[in-house]
Amino acid sequence: MISTQRLAPLSRFASAWPYLLGAGLFVQLTGLVFNNDGSRYATQTYLLLFVPALFLLLARRFSPDIWRQWPARILLALSAWVLLSGWLNPGAAEDPGHWFKIVGLVLIYLFAVASLARRPRLLCGLLVAAVAVAALFAWLTLYYQFGVLDKPLDYRVLRFTGRLSELGWKGFADLDHPIVAGLYYGVFAVLATGLLVGLPVRPWQAALLALGMLGLLAYILLTFSRGAWFATAAGGLVMLLLFPNARSKALLGSGALLLLVALFVFWPEIQHERQVGLSNRDLIWNAWGERFSGFWLLGAGAGADFEFVFPPPINFSVKHAHSLYLQFWYEYGLPGILLLVALLASLVWKGWTCRAEPLARLGLGLLAFAMVAMVSDIYAIFHRPSPYWVVFWFPVGILLGVRRPSSAGEAA
Repeated sequence: MISTQRLAPLSRFASAWPYLLGAGLFVQLTGLVFNNDGSRYATQTYLLLFVPALFLLLARRFSPDIWRQWPARILLALSAWVLLSGWLNPGAAEDPGHWFKIVGLVLIYLFAVASLARRPRLLCGLLVAAVAVAALFAWLTLYYQFGVLDKPLDYRVLRFTGRLSELGWKGFADLDHPIVAGLYYGVFAVLATGLLVGLPVRPWQAALLALGMLGLLAYILLTFSRGAWFATAAGGLVMLLLFPNARSKALLGSGALLLLVALFVFWPEIQHERQVGLSNRDLIWNAWGERFSGFWLLGAGAGADFEFVFPPPINFSVKHAHSLYLQFWYEYGLPGILLLVALLASLVWKGWTCRAEPLARLGLGLLAFAMVAMVSDIYAIFHRPSPYWVVFWFPVGILLGVRRPSSAGEAA
């Protein structure tokens, strides 16, 4: 007979695991802004999220209930194809061990998020805290850049030399590139929208969420990342449509009015953005089409660079197709892109069938954001933990974890 002394540690872990994973996920979502050292962020994420999640996965005997659903089966098939492409395709950028590690980390991460999605109250509280941190750093960036560093609020200066991507103080909230920064903060803007219209908040709480949204949207606007603009608009619109209530209708109306005012006030700037067009992405995409016959079936190999040099006078080289869909097809061929599209379709279908659950609607809004962002930005999803995990894999994990009300319930 097993003694109660032996069962005590297991019982303590069973009650503590949601908070351990929650702390780890909070660090993974927000650590990019409050850490000024990438290696420290990686260490914190591994120790606080991946290690407890792996332990829980083994303790639950790989949690087969999560992996039996169709989206998860498609994901496993996609992961297997990535491993095969990294092992057998001679064009793969890294050795098979690298891809085994990356795929393993992705699956552990999705398990962690899906497990927390089965504790909706805990995950929603974590999301509120994460949005608060992101909004705080967005406002701090605006204050430091324009209040302390005294950057001019001039369109041409900001557009060509002052696009936001970092706080500017001791390396904090440094996202390396305006596009990455716009997408990263865009996730939290969409989340704030969903929380504002989806949670039963008091007036003062709604005011704080609205203030946070304002800071996040101002930051995203000043990154001048149009991919982030459109992705945030798409994700926010999906959130508002999925939560049809007085708040969402008020936001839709005020958003439409603000857009009309912006069209009138900033018409010259909008015309200039239209003239910028695709920022020469059309040349990259044309080159992708010209090389199509060489990679369309099996791909160029996992992690393979799409090398392209712009013609004179630009003379600038890039290493990816500037579209996740095109880059994914380039690396993993027809089976890879078909499995990716099937995964996205299955997640949308699951989210729609589970839309009675508020968390499913949050996941759908975030997935809409990611799907639009991947049209012109995001160069990889199977790679080491980065802001793109927050953009793509986080909503995937949420939608893998949500359940219909009839089968929902707190997991042990």
